[in-house]
Amino acid sequence: MNEVFGWLTWILPFVGAILTPALARIHPKMRDYGAVGFSFLGAISAALLIPMVFSGQPQDIQVNWIASLNIKAGILLDPLSIIMANTVSWISFLIMVYSLAYMHGDEGLTRYWFFMNFFIGNMLLLVMSDNLLQLFFGWEGVGLCSYALIGHWYKDPLDKWVGTVGQKVWNVSMAYSPSHAGMKALVVTRIGDIGLLIAIFLIYAYSGTLNFVELSSNVSWALPLSRFGLLIPVALLFFWGPIGKSAQFPLHEWLPDAMAGPTSVSALIHAATMVTAGVYLAARAGPMFYNTVVQYGQSTYFFEIVAWVGAFTTFMAASQAVVSKELKKLLAYSTLSQIGYMMLGIGAGGLASEFVTGLSAGIFHLMTHA
Repeated sequence: MNEVFGWLTWILPFVGAILTPALARIHPKMRDYGAVGFSFLGAISAALLIPMVFSGQPQDIQVNWIASLNIKAGILLDPLSIIMANTVSWISFLIMVYSLAYMHGDEGLTRYWFFMNFFIGNMLLLVMSDNLLQLFFGWEGVGLCSYALIGHWYKDPLDKWVGTVGQKVWNVSMAYSPSHAGMKALVVTRIGDIGLLIAIFLIYAYSGTLNFVELSSNVSWALPLSRFGLLIPVALLFFWGPIGKSAQFPLHEWLPDAMAGPTSVSALIHAATMVTAGVYLAARAGPMFYNTVVQYGQSTYFFEIVAWVGAFTTFMAASQAVVSKELKKLLAYSTLSQIGYMMLGIGAGGLASEFVTGLSAGIFHLMTHA
């Protein structure tokens, strides 16, 4: 049954998104409660996986996907993915319930419910994937939903701008419209995603697999990369994706402006779930790079960069929050700072003999912050 619940956890929100337009034609209340209901069913499916956390028996459930490239689709059920799936699904469900009142009467509700459930499905796909390619589909899916939901009020009424209209610093406007903020988030996070995609291609070229379990248990792929001087660039390009998605320095300024979206969107995507996707990927890929150092002594500087970027972002974002005059931006800078702590925990763990302790600390803070 665990296999069934694992698949249903991320499929059910997608079903809810697809059915939203059809339910809207029947009755607006069916659309609203249907959207919330499917997010609840996904959360229930995730909760039924919790006993696996204590069983000590992770499962990698695979189905054939791209046979010619030896790539299989699958879900990885281990403590990391199950804890993340429950954090994402239950926080998402609560925010969907909140949205019933907060977004009541909005003219774009059908579009809103569609993208909210579509986001939840993609985020859970990202979390539960057992390989880098499948994860990347969810990774880009949440980016698309973020763009659509930040710019939900795309007609840019002045009362929906983030910042005070007319305020300037060094002759630069400090107020941004929802459509501008959505486009800024899309472009900046894509800059990070390009680095991640290049790293995925290079890892596959030298390993012949994209499966997390295989890449972590057999790190012989690191030796040819090291001989050609590509191991450290691959590690840095890989982390460039989490830097963009989790809004770490220097790709951090899109997040405060993303607060132009509805408050429910800010709570779901830009505080609790999507911005922590980079932390999750750093934790998921951590064993790959840690074992590379332990087994072959091949330094990747992966954890050094993770730790230093996290530490600097923590200090910098907190300093920006102190002088922020916009309440939602202040909260955004606070989120940046807390994500920096999560990155610092994972990075520091990778630099010590107790990697699991640092990883656990980072993920624990991710859960409490959400």
